[in-house]
Amino acid sequence: MSKFIDRLDEINEGTPAQMGFGPARAKKVPGLALIIQVSANHKAGAATATEVSPDGIIISGLTGAAQVKDLKDALSGTIWGVRTDSLSTADAKAYEEDGSGLLAFQIKGTSMGALSSEESATVLCIEPDTAIEDLRDINELPIDAVLFPMSGASSSWTLEDMKILARISGRLNKYLLVEVTEPPSADDLKVLRTAGIDGLVLDVSAGKEVLESLKKALMEMPKPGSERSGKSNAILPGIAYSSRREESDPEPDEDDDYE
Repeated sequence: MSKFIDRLDEINEGTPAQMGFGPARAKKVPGLALIIQVSANHKAGAATATEVSPDGIIISGLTGAAQVKDLKDALSGTIWGVRTDSLSTADAKAYEEDGSGLLAFQIKGTSMGALSSEESATVLCIEPDTAIEDLRDINELPIDAVLFPMSGASSSWTLEDMKILARISGRLNKYLLVEVTEPPSADDLKVLRTAGIDGLVLDVSAGKEVLESLKKALMEMPKPGSERSGKSNAILPGIAYSSRREESDPEPDEDDDYE
């Protein structure tokens, strides 16, 4: 199991109280994971991201596996990984050998061999308009998490944003990461967690102050109640998706007309 998935498990399930004398106190964990993306100015961005101490760092915009070697020192001691459009088996192994513990990729052009590692978390990048039948098929793929962008959402989320989110989260049983361009408000963070979201991805270009403020807000989130009872039930309140609802009502039996 990868360290990144271990961290998501820890955030999702909470940490047990420590054994021993004195009052039992569980380790404080954020309400949602914070993943910082470094998409440009990689050396400086990696250094800034590391200073924020997020739950994960994603390096994107690389031209090849060789570029990672220049970032290894800056990323030392953190959970980090690489995001690419497609992923070959050779590149996946090269990234892992350099210390990557997370691989994010699109489905087109990615080889099956790239998903064979048990040490690196595998994250599939999808679009919000992914077809319903494709969302169901994703559940059968050997991946750990799904990442989808919500670039249109501002710091104050709307019902339209929630509709897009619910369409995806209600049909997947993988860890869900949402890529945003602005930090959600404290109230919206609680709604996102209730909706089944497990982590937020924000680019380092948002600024160190913004990232640290978001991390503080995530750490101050109240403990989850019954809204996080399992991935299959992690959907928006009052909104439930079922495959039966998407099918047309069965035709009445012909014999019923003669009873």
